[in-house]
Amino acid sequence: MRFKLAGLVSVLMCLFFLGACEQVVKESISPVQSTYPGYEQNPQKRLVILPFADYTRGARPDEFMRRQVKVLGAINHSLADYGFLTPVQEDVVQFLADQGIIRIIEGQHDRYGQYMAREMGNGWSDEMREEIERLVAANEAISKRNKMEIAKVGFEKETLKELGNYFGANYILRGRIVEYEMRKEHTLNPFQRGILPFFFDTTSATIFGVAKSEEYDLWQNMAVGGSLGALFGSEATHPFSPPDKVVTSGVHPAFMTVVEQGGDAHYQGYNAAVWGTAGAAAAYLAKQGGARPLAVVQVYLAAQEASTGVVVWSNRAEVQVASQSAWGDAQARNLMDRAVEEAAKTLVCDFVKYSHRLNWQPATEPNYAVNYSVPAPVQQAPERLQMPKLDKPAELPPALRGS
Repeated sequence: MRFKLAGLVSVLMCLFFLGACEQVVKESISPVQSTYPGYEQNPQKRLVILPFADYTRGARPDEFMRRQVKVLGAINHSLADYGFLTPVQEDVVQFLADQGIIRIIEGQHDRYGQYMAREMGNGWSDEMREEIERLVAANEAISKRNKMEIAKVGFEKETLKELGNYFGANYILRGRIVEYEMRKEHTLNPFQRGILPFFFDTTSATIFGVAKSEEYDLWQNMAVGGSLGALFGSEATHPFSPPDKVVTSGVHPAFMTVVEQGGDAHYQGYNAAVWGTAGAAAAYLAKQGGARPLAVVQVYLAAQEASTGVVVWSNRAEVQVASQSAWGDAQARNLMDRAVEEAAKTLVCDFVKYSHRLNWQPATEPNYAVNYSVPAPVQQAPERLQMPKLDKPAELPPALRGS
Protein backbone atom coordinates (compact mmCIF):
# COMPACT_ATOMS: atom_id res chain seq x y z
CA MET A 1 0.00 0.00 0.00
CA ARG A 2 2.86 2.31 0.85
CA PHE A 3 4.54 1.69 -2.52
CA LYS A 4 1.27 2.35 -4.39
CA LEU A 5 0.84 5.69 -2.62
CA ALA A 6 4.43 6.68 -3.40
CA GLY A 7 3.94 5.76 -7.07
CA LEU A 8 0.74 7.82 -7.27
CA VAL A 9 2.50 10.84 -5.76
CA SER A 10 5.37 10.43 -8.23
CA VAL A 11 2.98 10.33 -11.21
CA LEU A 12 1.16 13.45 -9.98
CA MET A 13 4.44 15.31 -9.52
CA CYS A 14 5.56 14.34 -13.04
CA LEU A 15 2.27 15.60 -14.49
CA PHE A 16 2.66 18.85 -12.55
CA PHE A 17 6.17 19.52 -13.81
CA LEU A 18 5.20 18.62 -17.38
CA GLY A 19 2.33 21.08 -17.24
CA ALA A 20 4.58 23.76 -15.77
CA CYS A 21 6.83 23.68 -18.85
CA GLU A 22 4.29 25.59 -20.96
CA GLN A 23 4.41 29.36 -21.53
CA VAL A 24 1.91 31.84 -20.17
CA VAL A 25 0.73 34.31 -22.83
CA LYS A 26 -0.97 37.54 -21.77
CA GLU A 27 -2.18 40.06 -24.34
CA SER A 28 -1.61 43.38 -22.58
CA ILE A 29 -2.62 45.59 -25.55
CA SER A 30 -5.29 44.30 -27.91
CA PRO A 31 -5.50 45.55 -31.50
CA VAL A 32 -8.61 47.37 -32.63
CA GLN A 33 -10.99 44.62 -33.77
CA SER A 34 -13.94 46.86 -34.60
CA THR A 35 -15.03 50.39 -33.91
CA TYR A 36 -17.77 51.39 -31.52
CA PRO A 37 -21.36 51.18 -32.88
CA GLY A 38 -22.08 54.20 -35.05
CA TYR A 39 -18.39 55.07 -35.49
CA GLU A 40 -17.41 52.99 -38.50
CA GLN A 41 -14.32 54.01 -40.39
CA ASN A 42 -15.05 56.91 -42.71
CA PRO A 43 -12.50 57.93 -45.37
CA GLN A 44 -13.62 61.54 -44.94
CA LYS A 45 -12.59 61.67 -41.27
CA ARG A 46 -8.86 62.06 -41.70
CA LEU A 47 -6.70 63.65 -39.03
CA VAL A 48 -3.01 64.47 -38.82
CA ILE A 49 -1.40 64.26 -35.39
CA LEU A 50 1.76 66.30 -35.03
CA PRO A 51 4.52 65.49 -32.53
CA PHE A 52 3.73 67.01 -29.15
CA ALA A 53 5.66 69.81 -27.50
CA ASP A 54 7.31 68.45 -24.35
CA TYR A 55 7.49 70.63 -21.22
CA THR A 56 7.92 67.88 -18.65
CA ARG A 57 10.27 68.03 -15.69
CA GLY A 58 10.96 65.86 -12.67
CA ALA A 59 11.54 62.11 -12.33
CA ARG A 60 10.56 60.72 -15.73
CA PRO A 61 10.81 56.99 -16.43
CA ASP A 62 10.98 57.49 -20.23
CA GLU A 63 13.12 59.59 -22.52
CA PHE A 64 11.85 62.16 -25.02
CA MET A 65 11.29 59.89 -28.01
CA ARG A 66 9.65 57.18 -25.92
CA ARG A 67 7.25 59.69 -24.38
CA GLN A 68 6.28 60.83 -27.86
CA VAL A 69 5.72 57.27 -29.04
CA LYS A 70 3.63 56.35 -26.01
CA VAL A 71 1.38 59.41 -26.03
CA LEU A 72 0.88 59.54 -29.80
CA GLY A 73 0.35 55.79 -29.98
CA ALA A 74 -2.31 55.91 -27.26
CA ILE A 75 -4.16 58.76 -29.01
CA ASN A 76 -3.96 57.02 -32.39
CA HIS A 77 -5.33 53.82 -30.85
CA SER A 78 -8.22 55.68 -29.23
CA LEU A 79 -9.03 57.53 -32.46
CA ALA A 80 -9.10 54.22 -34.34
CA ASP A 81 -11.79 53.01 -31.93
CA TYR A 82 -14.04 55.79 -33.24
CA GLY A 83 -13.24 55.28 -36.92
CA PHE A 84 -10.80 58.16 -37.48
CA LEU A 85 -7.97 57.61 -39.94
CA THR A 86 -4.51 59.00 -39.23
CA PRO A 87 -1.34 58.75 -41.34
CA VAL A 88 1.71 56.87 -40.16
CA GLN A 89 3.59 58.96 -37.64
CA GLU A 90 6.94 58.42 -39.34
CA ASP A 91 5.53 59.99 -42.52
CA VAL A 92 4.45 63.06 -40.56
CA VAL A 93 7.87 63.37 -38.97
CA GLN A 94 9.55 63.06 -42.38
CA PHE A 95 7.32 65.81 -43.79
CA LEU A 96 8.17 68.13 -40.91
CA ALA A 97 11.85 67.34 -41.32
CA ASP A 98 11.68 68.17 -45.03
CA GLN A 99 10.03 71.49 -44.18
CA GLY A 100 12.77 72.31 -41.66
CA ILE A 101 10.36 72.37 -38.71
CA ILE A 102 12.16 69.58 -36.85
CA ARG A 103 15.65 68.15 -37.12
CA ILE A 104 16.67 64.54 -36.75
CA ILE A 105 19.94 64.29 -34.82
CA GLU A 106 21.81 61.06 -35.37
CA GLY A 107 23.32 59.42 -32.33
CA GLN A 108 27.07 59.24 -31.88
CA HIS A 109 29.12 56.15 -31.09
CA ASP A 110 29.86 55.78 -27.39
CA ARG A 111 33.59 55.68 -26.56
CA TYR A 112 32.82 54.57 -23.02
CA GLY A 113 31.39 51.35 -24.44
CA GLN A 114 34.67 50.67 -26.25
CA TYR A 115 36.60 51.10 -23.02
CA MET A 116 34.28 48.73 -21.15
CA ALA A 117 34.55 46.19 -23.96
CA ARG A 118 38.32 46.17 -23.59
CA GLU A 119 38.05 45.78 -19.82
CA MET A 120 35.95 42.63 -20.15
CA GLY A 121 39.02 40.60 -21.07
CA ASN A 122 40.86 41.35 -17.82
CA GLY A 123 39.96 38.30 -15.76
CA TRP A 124 36.25 38.94 -15.06
CA SER A 125 33.98 36.04 -14.20
CA ASP A 126 31.45 34.76 -16.73
CA GLU A 127 28.51 36.20 -14.79
CA MET A 128 30.16 39.61 -14.49
CA ARG A 129 31.15 39.56 -18.17
CA GLU A 130 27.56 38.84 -19.23
CA GLU A 131 26.28 41.68 -17.07
CA ILE A 132 28.86 44.11 -18.46
CA GLU A 133 27.99 43.08 -22.02
CA ARG A 134 24.32 43.71 -21.34
CA LEU A 135 25.01 47.17 -19.91
CA VAL A 136 27.36 48.09 -22.77
CA ALA A 137 24.77 47.00 -25.36
CA ALA A 138 22.03 49.01 -23.67
CA ASN A 139 24.25 52.10 -23.36
CA GLU A 140 25.35 51.88 -26.99
CA ALA A 141 21.76 51.48 -28.18
CA ILE A 142 20.80 54.67 -26.36
CA SER A 143 23.80 56.63 -27.65
CA LYS A 144 23.17 55.57 -31.27
CA ARG A 145 19.45 56.29 -31.12
CA ASN A 146 18.25 59.16 -33.25
CA LYS A 147 16.87 62.19 -31.48
CA MET A 148 14.36 64.77 -32.62
CA GLU A 149 14.84 68.49 -32.08
CA ILE A 150 12.11 71.05 -32.70
CA ALA A 151 13.38 73.96 -34.77
CA LYS A 152 10.10 75.94 -34.88
CA VAL A 153 7.56 76.10 -32.08
CA GLY A 154 4.69 77.63 -34.07
CA PHE A 155 3.27 76.97 -37.53
CA GLU A 156 2.36 79.38 -40.28
CA LYS A 157 -1.03 79.25 -41.94
CA GLU A 158 0.41 78.18 -45.27
CA THR A 159 2.36 75.36 -43.61
CA LEU A 160 -0.80 73.97 -42.00
CA LYS A 161 -2.66 74.20 -45.29
CA GLU A 162 0.15 72.43 -47.12
CA LEU A 163 0.25 69.77 -44.42
CA GLY A 164 -3.49 69.14 -44.74
CA ASN A 165 -3.31 68.93 -48.52
CA TYR A 166 -0.30 66.64 -48.40
CA PHE A 167 -2.05 64.07 -46.21
CA GLY A 168 -5.58 64.77 -47.42
CA ALA A 169 -6.80 65.71 -43.92
CA ASN A 170 -9.46 68.18 -42.82
CA TYR A 171 -8.14 68.83 -39.32
CA ILE A 172 -4.81 68.74 -37.53
CA LEU A 173 -4.32 67.67 -33.92
CA ARG A 174 -1.58 69.37 -31.93
CA GLY A 175 -0.75 69.17 -28.27
CA ARG A 176 1.76 69.38 -25.48
CA ILE A 177 2.89 67.09 -22.68
CA VAL A 178 2.73 69.19 -19.52
CA GLU A 179 3.30 66.55 -16.82
CA TYR A 180 4.93 63.15 -17.20
CA GLU A 181 6.59 62.13 -13.96
CA MET A 182 6.58 59.82 -10.97
CA ARG A 183 5.63 61.20 -7.55
CA LYS A 184 5.00 59.88 -4.07
CA GLU A 185 1.39 59.94 -3.03
CA HIS A 186 0.58 61.16 0.48
CA THR A 187 -2.09 58.93 1.95
CA LEU A 188 -3.08 57.83 5.45
CA ASN A 189 -4.63 54.55 4.36
CA PRO A 190 -2.73 51.74 6.20
CA PHE A 191 -3.79 49.18 3.59
CA GLN A 192 -2.08 51.24 0.87
CA ARG A 193 1.08 52.09 2.78
CA GLY A 194 1.54 49.33 5.37
CA ILE A 195 0.91 49.17 9.10
CA LEU A 196 4.35 50.29 10.37
CA PRO A 197 4.84 53.18 7.91
CA PHE A 198 1.33 54.40 8.67
CA PHE A 199 1.89 54.23 12.45
CA PHE A 200 5.29 55.94 12.56
CA ASP A 201 4.50 58.64 9.99
CA THR A 202 1.22 59.65 11.60
CA THR A 203 2.74 59.65 15.11
CA SER A 204 5.80 61.62 14.01
CA ALA A 205 3.70 64.16 12.10
CA THR A 206 1.39 64.59 15.10
CA ILE A 207 4.25 65.20 17.56
CA PHE A 208 6.87 67.01 15.44
CA GLY A 209 4.86 68.28 12.48
CA VAL A 210 6.22 68.41 8.91
CA ALA A 211 9.98 67.83 8.66
CA LYS A 212 12.27 69.94 6.50
CA SER A 213 13.76 66.99 4.65
CA GLU A 214 13.62 63.22 4.36
CA GLU A 215 16.60 62.88 6.72
CA TYR A 216 14.91 64.86 9.48
CA ASP A 217 11.74 62.86 8.94
CA LEU A 218 13.74 59.67 9.47
CA TRP A 219 15.22 61.00 12.71
CA GLN A 220 11.78 61.91 13.99
CA ASN A 221 10.45 58.44 13.26
CA MET A 222 13.43 56.82 14.97
CA ALA A 223 12.97 59.08 17.99
CA VAL A 224 9.34 58.01 18.26
CA GLY A 225 10.21 54.34 17.85
CA GLY A 226 13.06 54.49 20.36
CA SER A 227 10.99 56.35 22.95
CA LEU A 228 8.04 53.98 22.72
CA GLY A 229 10.34 50.96 22.81
CA ALA A 230 12.15 52.23 25.91
CA LEU A 231 8.87 53.13 27.63
CA PHE A 232 7.26 49.73 27.19
CA GLY A 233 10.56 47.88 27.50
CA SER A 234 11.19 49.22 30.98
CA GLU A 235 8.22 47.18 32.18
CA ALA A 236 9.21 44.03 30.30
CA THR A 237 10.90 41.02 31.89
CA HIS A 238 12.71 39.87 28.73
CA PRO A 239 15.42 39.47 27.67
CA PHE A 240 16.72 40.48 31.10
CA SER A 241 14.65 39.08 33.96
CA PRO A 242 14.39 40.37 37.54
CA PRO A 243 16.04 38.41 40.37
CA ASP A 244 13.98 35.76 42.12
CA LYS A 245 13.09 36.44 45.73
CA VAL A 246 13.64 33.48 48.10
CA VAL A 247 12.15 33.63 51.61
CA THR A 248 14.11 31.82 54.35
CA SER A 249 12.13 30.84 57.43
CA GLY A 250 13.45 31.16 60.96
CA VAL A 251 12.36 30.08 64.43
CA HIS A 252 10.01 33.03 64.58
CA PRO A 253 8.31 34.86 61.72
CA ALA A 254 10.10 38.00 62.73
CA PHE A 255 13.35 36.31 61.83
CA MET A 256 12.29 35.51 58.21
CA THR A 257 14.60 36.95 55.54
CA VAL A 258 14.18 37.55 51.81
CA VAL A 259 17.13 36.67 49.56
CA GLU A 260 17.36 37.58 45.82
CA GLN A 261 18.83 34.94 43.62
CA GLY A 262 19.62 35.00 39.91
CA GLY A 263 18.38 37.60 37.42
CA ASP A 264 19.71 41.14 37.21
CA ALA A 265 19.05 43.97 39.58
CA HIS A 266 19.17 46.55 36.72
CA TYR A 267 16.92 44.61 34.38
CA GLN A 268 14.59 47.56 33.76
CA GLY A 269 17.33 49.76 32.34
CA TYR A 270 18.75 46.97 30.22
CA ASN A 271 15.33 46.04 28.81
CA ALA A 272 14.56 49.69 28.09
CA ALA A 273 17.81 49.98 26.11
CA VAL A 274 17.17 46.77 24.16
CA TRP A 275 13.56 47.50 23.29
CA GLY A 276 14.33 51.16 22.58
CA THR A 277 16.92 50.07 20.03
CA ALA A 278 14.42 47.63 18.52
CA GLY A 279 11.82 50.39 18.27
CA ALA A 280 14.27 52.73 16.52
CA ALA A 281 15.28 49.93 14.12
CA ALA A 282 11.61 49.23 13.35
CA ALA A 283 11.08 52.94 12.61
CA TYR A 284 14.10 52.94 10.29
CA LEU A 285 12.83 49.91 8.36
CA ALA A 286 9.34 51.40 8.18
CA LYS A 287 10.77 54.58 6.67
CA GLN A 288 12.48 52.56 3.94
CA GLY A 289 9.10 51.19 2.88
CA GLY A 290 5.62 52.59 2.72
CA ALA A 291 6.30 54.70 -0.38
CA ARG A 292 3.33 54.71 -2.75
CA PRO A 293 4.50 55.63 -6.27
CA LEU A 294 2.13 57.81 -8.24
CA ALA A 295 2.23 58.26 -12.02
CA VAL A 296 1.06 61.68 -13.19
CA VAL A 297 0.34 62.53 -16.84
CA GLN A 298 -1.13 65.81 -18.05
CA VAL A 299 -1.72 66.27 -21.79
CA TYR A 300 -3.15 69.23 -23.69
CA LEU A 301 -4.75 68.62 -27.10
CA ALA A 302 -6.14 71.03 -29.70
CA ALA A 303 -7.73 70.59 -33.15
CA GLN A 304 -7.08 73.11 -35.94
CA GLU A 305 -8.77 73.42 -39.30
CA ALA A 306 -6.16 72.66 -41.92
CA SER A 307 -7.38 75.20 -44.44
CA THR A 308 -7.62 78.21 -42.10
CA GLY A 309 -5.58 77.28 -39.00
CA VAL A 310 -8.48 78.18 -36.69
CA VAL A 311 -8.62 76.24 -33.42
CA VAL A 312 -12.00 74.50 -33.35
CA TRP A 313 -11.55 72.41 -30.18
CA SER A 314 -9.12 72.19 -27.26
CA ASN A 315 -9.04 70.45 -23.91
CA ARG A 316 -6.63 68.93 -21.42
CA ALA A 317 -6.62 65.96 -19.07
CA GLU A 318 -4.54 65.00 -16.05
CA VAL A 319 -4.54 61.42 -14.79
CA GLN A 320 -2.93 60.08 -11.61
CA VAL A 321 -2.50 56.33 -11.27
CA ALA A 322 -1.36 54.45 -8.15
CA SER A 323 -1.63 50.89 -6.92
CA GLN A 324 -4.90 50.08 -5.18
CA SER A 325 -3.23 48.50 -2.14
CA ALA A 326 0.19 47.70 -0.75
CA TRP A 327 0.06 44.35 -2.60
CA GLY A 328 -0.70 45.91 -6.01
CA ASP A 329 1.69 46.41 -8.92
CA ALA A 330 3.86 49.44 -8.13
CA GLN A 331 6.24 49.35 -11.11
CA ALA A 332 6.74 52.85 -12.48
CA ARG A 333 6.51 51.85 -16.15
CA ASN A 334 3.22 49.99 -15.73
CA LEU A 335 1.67 52.86 -13.78
CA MET A 336 2.84 55.38 -16.37
CA ASP A 337 1.49 53.33 -19.28
CA ARG A 338 -1.91 53.13 -17.60
CA ALA A 339 -1.93 56.89 -16.97
CA VAL A 340 -1.10 57.61 -20.63
CA GLU A 341 -3.87 55.30 -21.84
CA GLU A 342 -6.48 56.85 -19.56
CA ALA A 343 -5.51 60.42 -20.48
CA ALA A 344 -5.69 59.60 -24.19
CA LYS A 345 -9.12 57.97 -23.83
CA THR A 346 -10.48 60.96 -21.92
CA LEU A 347 -9.32 63.52 -24.49
CA VAL A 348 -10.37 61.50 -27.52
CA CYS A 349 -13.81 60.81 -26.04
CA ASP A 350 -14.38 64.55 -25.54
CA PHE A 351 -13.14 65.29 -29.06
CA VAL A 352 -15.49 62.71 -30.56
CA LYS A 353 -18.45 64.33 -28.81
CA TYR A 354 -17.53 67.66 -30.41
CA SER A 355 -16.56 66.22 -33.81
CA HIS A 356 -20.21 65.99 -34.90
CA ARG A 357 -20.26 69.80 -35.15
CA LEU A 358 -17.25 69.91 -37.45
CA ASN A 359 -17.43 70.16 -41.22
CA TRP A 360 -15.98 66.92 -42.57
CA GLN A 361 -15.69 67.67 -46.27
CA PRO A 362 -14.67 64.94 -48.70
CA ALA A 363 -10.94 64.74 -48.27
CA THR A 364 -8.69 64.73 -51.30
CA GLU A 365 -6.29 61.92 -51.94
CA PRO A 366 -2.96 62.38 -50.17
CA ASN A 367 -0.22 63.67 -52.41
CA TYR A 368 2.20 61.07 -51.19
CA ALA A 369 -0.10 58.18 -52.21
CA VAL A 370 1.17 56.12 -55.14
CA ASN A 371 -1.29 54.78 -57.72
CA TYR A 372 0.02 51.32 -58.55
CA SER A 373 -2.78 50.62 -61.10
CA VAL A 374 -1.12 52.80 -63.74
CA PRO A 375 1.93 51.02 -65.15
CA ALA A 376 5.10 53.00 -65.27
CA PRO A 377 6.38 53.82 -68.75
CA VAL A 378 9.07 51.47 -70.02
CA GLN A 379 12.33 53.20 -70.69
CA GLN A 380 13.52 52.42 -74.23
CA ALA A 381 17.20 51.84 -74.77
CA PRO A 382 18.79 54.62 -76.87
CA GLU A 383 19.60 53.78 -80.44
CA ARG A 384 23.25 53.00 -81.18
CA LEU A 385 24.90 55.63 -83.29
CA GLN A 386 26.07 54.43 -86.74
CA MET A 387 29.60 55.45 -87.59
CA PRO A 388 30.19 56.31 -91.28
CA LYS A 389 32.19 53.78 -93.22
CA LEU A 390 35.31 54.94 -95.00
CA ASP A 391 36.21 53.45 -98.38
CA LYS A 392 39.94 53.96 -97.82
CA PRO A 393 41.98 55.13 -94.85
CA ALA A 394 42.56 58.84 -94.63
CA GLU A 395 46.00 60.07 -95.60
CA LEU A 396 48.14 61.72 -92.92
CA PRO A 397 49.43 65.25 -93.39
CA PRO A 398 53.00 65.54 -94.76
CA ALA A 399 54.25 66.91 -91.42
CA LEU A 400 53.16 63.72 -89.63
CA ARG A 401 54.47 61.26 -92.17
CA GLY A 402 57.63 59.43 -91.39
CA SER A 403 60.68 59.38 -93.56
